This record gives sequence, structure tokens and C-alpha cells, in this order.
Amino acid sequence: MDLRGGGDAVRRTVRRRSLLWVAGSVVGTAVIALPDTGPRIFSFSQTHGPSAPDLIGVVIVLATWLPVPVLLCSRHRPFRGAAGRLALALMVLGLAGLAVTIRFDLGAWYLVPVALLVGIQVVGLRLLWVRAGTASPARPAADAPG
Repeated sequence: MDLRGGGDAVRRTVRRRSLLWVAGSVVGTAVIALPDTGPRIFSFSQTHGPSAPDLIGVVIVLATWLPVPVLLCSRHRPFRGAAGRLALALMVLGLAGLAVTIRFDLGAWYLVPVALLVGIQVVGLRLLWVRAGTASPARPAADAPG
């Protein structure tokens, strides 16, 4: 992925990865929501563990989500300095919260850390989009070499 082509290249990448993330989330969640009666492949807790179809849905969700955090950690990272440290701390908190809610079967409370994680990524993608709109060949972005 080469984001050095200027604002248009960054915006195309943000748009493409965002659409892939949304489409994969919809398809993967639909696969996970399908009724199944098969045995669990493994267990996270007493009531949580994927069957074979669920695992396929999880793989779809993860495979289409992964390009987003990779983009957010790229050379054009949207969070810098104190904001970067705060975003990282919130992401760790969200991941820990998600693990705890699943492990201890806390019902719909898993939505709180999921919303936190999604929110951080949406803000990061929006920051990349806005900054790409201000970068042009005549006026490079503040973090561009040169």
C-alpha cells in the first residue's frame, strides 16, 4: 500500500477499507447469526464458543476488519503524541473489556467495549480523510518528508 500519492490516494484507501470493513461485518455477522446445531470448535466460556459456521463468520469479520487498524498504524497514522497514547490506552481497555465480557458471560455488556473500539477506528478513519483533503502537491501535509 503506497499512501505517498497525496490526499486522493489516502482517501481512496480510506474509502476502500471502510467499505470492505462494513461489508465484511455485515456478511460475517449474518453468517454468525445463522442457526446452527453443530458442536463447538472450542469454548471461550460456558456459553460462548464458535461452531464451524460461526468460525467462518468470525474469520470473515476479522479478515475484513484487519486492514483498518493496519491503515491506522501506517505512516499516515491519525493519532499522534498524547492523542496517540490515549487512543492506544482506550484500545487496550476496549480489548480487555471485550475479553472480560465474553469470558464471564456478561450478556450484552460486550457492546460497550465493541462500541469503544469501533468509535476509535471511525474517528481515526475520519481524521485520515480530513487530513488527506488538506494535503496537496502544492502544500504537503505537516508530517510529509521534504
